[in-house]
Amino acid sequence: MSLDSDDMTKPDSSEEVARRKADALVVLNQLRGNMRREGGDSDLPDEGNSIEEISPTPDTATRDDIPPDVDEIRQKLEDEDADKKIFEQLASAQVWEEKQKAIEEERGRQRREIEREIEREIDADSRKKSVGRWKRNAIIGAAVIIFIIAVSAFTFSVEPNLPATQDSFPYVSSYNVRIPQGEPVEFGGIPVTVSGSGDKVIVSISGGMGTEIGVGDKITLSSPKRMVIRIFGVTLFDSDYQMIATFRGYVPATSQNDFAVAVMTTQPIPEWAIGVIMPDGVDVNPISGDDF
Repeated sequence: MSLDSDDMTKPDSSEEVARRKADALVVLNQLRGNMRREGGDSDLPDEGNSIEEISPTPDTATRDDIPPDVDEIRQKLEDEDADKKIFEQLASAQVWEEKQKAIEEERGRQRREIEREIEREIDADSRKKSVGRWKRNAIIGAAVIIFIIAVSAFTFSVEPNLPATQDSFPYVSSYNVRIPQGEPVEFGGIPVTVSGSGDKVIVSISGGMGTEIGVGDKITLSSPKRMVIRIFGVTLFDSDYQMIATFRGYVPATSQNDFAVAVMTTQPIPEWAIGVIMPDGVDVNPISGDDF
């Protein structure tokens, strides 16, 4: 009996059979995995068992790598994309935080700079105001002092030649006075001129006839009188006084005649009043009574 070639198929080669079995095994594993994920039990035989033992022969070419489940690959890709997005968001947040930190630091620096500038302006204004106040106060003080001096000059008065009221003088102050040769000076308003350059000199008082005296001789420069010193109408010093001078010799180096002058008063005489009684422009130095 002959068979027509169209009705009969050629037996498959062993290589083709192995390939088909491997494909069937892949499909079977995929079906098992989908059913397990859906939670249902499968009537399919356990993995590793089949209706018909399908195992390729060692000498046949089989698939080395079995592709994983498509849903599982998709899930992994989605997880990777999600992780990537999360990482990108975290990186963006970190960059944003760094930018905000830099902005805050810059704002703080600008704020501190503005505060320092304001402090400098305030200090400058304070110094200007302080200098202005100081100048104003100095001007006011100077004006007050000038006014006082002017008023003092107009109201200061010395009356050295009033009549004496007493004839005893318990207080004595002694001074060394060098009188220029031939130049008139005033002791308490009384003009005195000394002429001569040796051991003897001529002393003229109040323009009268001169009196010749030698070294160690005494002369009365003023008879007992009363002196009153006032300022602003207030009496500062009021005392009877008398002055006696002792000639101590001529000083060639300075062309002056050296005298020891005793100022005798009824009241203690203050130091500032000595400048009123003694002549101006001459050397006056206090000495002890023993030197008189």
